Amino acid sequence: MKHLKSLIFMVALFCLAGHVNAQYVTTHAKVATPGQQKGIYYALPRTVIQLDLMVDKTELVEGPFSDYAYMVGANDVIVDNSVEYVLRNVVMTTFAEADPNATFFVAMNAKKGEAQPFYLNAKGILEGVGMVNESPVQAVVETVNVPVSTNNKTFKYQYGSSGVRSEDQQARAAADMIGRIREEKLKLITGFQETAFTLDTYRQMYADLDEMEAEYLSLFVGKRVVTPVVQTVYVTLSKDVPLQTVGSFSPDMGFTTNLYDGDNITVQAISLQTTGNINALSKSAVETISHENKLFYRIPETVYLKVSLGEETILERRETLAQFGAFMLAPLVNTKMLLDPNTGQIISMGME
Repeated sequence: MKHLKSLIFMVALFCLAGHVNAQYVTTHAKVATPGQQKGIYYALPRTVIQLDLMVDKTELVEGPFSDYAYMVGANDVIVDNSVEYVLRNVVMTTFAEADPNATFFVAMNAKKGEAQPFYLNAKGILEGVGMVNESPVQAVVETVNVPVSTNNKTFKYQYGSSGVRSEDQQARAAADMIGRIREEKLKLITGFQETAFTLDTYRQMYADLDEMEAEYLSLFVGKRVVTPVVQTVYVTLSKDVPLQTVGSFSPDMGFTTNLYDGDNITVQAISLQTTGNINALSKSAVETISHENKLFYRIPETVYLKVSLGEETILERRETLAQFGAFMLAPLVNTKMLLDPNTGQIISMGME
């Protein structure tokens, strides 16, 4: 037993001596002891999926004379105030953030003047060692322009108060006005006018009458006020969790994080095995083993991304997801390299 303890002590001493002689020792953040060593933390990126749900929110407002819609021959009448939602479009963009599962500590034992400079961006993602990227890779950002609703929920025309006229009398007055407006529109179409107007003037007069008729008619049939709404969802998938339910959508409730209020919205990543033939490091080799004079980088994976509403696929495309890729090691001593801040891939490397 005494001999065995001596052997273990010698092995541990040998490993410690090896780390002391190494210029750099890279370990996963989970097992790092930065308080006892000089060094730096760095992270590799992971890809975050941003979904912008373009929703039309329609408020159905009952008109004050809905009970008298028969006076104007209207059929499509709103009889109760309510709200409806329609999912018009889904816009997908991606951006990079520091991956907490790919954060490492590099202990530096190099002599003064021998240590390589490390270049990190504001997110803590490693962009270069020994050299800085003068033209960093820019993330693609799509701009979504959403029109602002110009509809008004209030009714423009009213016919006095109930104390002056009964509701029936107000409705008949409004119906008579609609009839007169329609007569004026017919006169414009048939040319029954004593004054000759230009074509543009005729068009403007007709448009004004059309708008006036619609306003009076809304007193009977009600109003549909459509307001475009953008609701944003952020999704981070992984090899262990390649499918995520982000919420649900229904015509009555719109988008909600409650999964029981409509059809579920799911995001799924299916690996296309673009890194399948690479002999990558195992998870335990990444998270538990210290690596001398080496640096972790990652070869990203291409996936098939699918967004579904219930059983229907509403968006699909190929995308590069950094966290689905393969961990690799690159030499650190006498090496200069640049890394893509969006994927963690080495994009330039040189040996001195």
